Amino acid sequence: MVTLSNFEIALPPHRLSQEELKAWTLKRHLASAMLSGTETEESLSRYEKIFDRYAVKSALIGSRYFECPDITGQSVAEGEVYGVTAASPKGASIGQRTKFFSERANGVLDNFYAAGSPALSHIVHVTCTGYRSPSPAQMLVAKRGWGESVGVTHAYHMGCYAAMPAIRIAEGLVSAREARDTTPELPNQVDIVHTEMCGLHMNPAARSPEQIVVQSLFADGHVKYSVRPSGGEGLRVLAIKEAVLQDSDQDMSWAPEDWGLQMNLSREVPDKIRGIIGKFFRDMAETTGLDPAALRRDAIFAIHPGGPKIIQAVQEAMEITEEQTSFSREVLRERGNMSSATLPHVWAKILATKPAKGTKVVSYAFGPGLTVFGAIFEVN
Repeated sequence: MVTLSNFEIALPPHRLSQEELKAWTLKRHLASAMLSGTETEESLSRYEKIFDRYAVKSALIGSRYFECPDITGQSVAEGEVYGVTAASPKGASIGQRTKFFSERANGVLDNFYAAGSPALSHIVHVTCTGYRSPSPAQMLVAKRGWGESVGVTHAYHMGCYAAMPAIRIAEGLVSAREARDTTPELPNQVDIVHTEMCGLHMNPAARSPEQIVVQSLFADGHVKYSVRPSGGEGLRVLAIKEAVLQDSDQDMSWAPEDWGLQMNLSREVPDKIRGIIGKFFRDMAETTGLDPAALRRDAIFAIHPGGPKIIQAVQEAMEITEEQTSFSREVLRERGNMSSATLPHVWAKILATKPAKGTKVVSYAFGPGLTVFGAIFEVN
């Protein structure tokens, strides 16, 4: 078994309230719509009402963080990513957004591993919002002179559930290292680093109700944590489980377009999760020998806050209390949905409250597939 510990969170530099962000997004939607030449004053006024209806309310998300400074600007036509003009009604190209991601992600890793930081055995870099080779993790390892001793593995393009397969990868690396002990001079420590910049992938020309939800939900966030052999303080991994649901491949997707990465999200997702989560939980609990009824009654539930309806669907299906899901709601309210970085933010918040040793934490995440991931942890 392995333990997760040493959580370190890096919040992006630009924080705005949800109301400010909704106004900023709507302004660019309207600018892009006017450039099409097909909209009337009446249709634009009607769209404002549609936007207000579908955008995530500030009672559920109070603020979000972003790397891109465009969100602090007032000019619609100017911006590194979100300058809306006749030549670029969708904003910058995917190439420009990828370049921005790489520069900022390099900086995040530089800050996590400052010059003089001790080496470790491996880094697993997790993201679904920007890819370039060599990656930020490879650039870091080369810069720090670790290239012959520190391994790098990429866990990319899985979306919101990626923290759990990343832990599964890290657990295998730690176990293999224990068996071989190939570099005894380095600690048996695998760090997982998430750099997510969902805010780079809004499209001002995409104005469907689905896209209004997406563009008022997602945010940027970064986090680093360590996976080591069990023994120290942290979250000990008792179980990890995965399921890909049948007949659900159209319910959620994340695909590259010429302007950026496009998220599609069906309104059926909460109901499909509600339909499977009870059996999924029982099967996962049984692999640990824990009593499912006692676990459901006493555990903290760290649910990836893919949106308020996701948390509510799990809470109702599992028949658990709002208090048991409070950490997920807090992170969503304070920071929005940061894709794969969100669950580690929830785990860090749980550990910061110093829960009693032996406390169980049940965690869920969901993503394209539909894929359901779950884990059971125990506080060491």
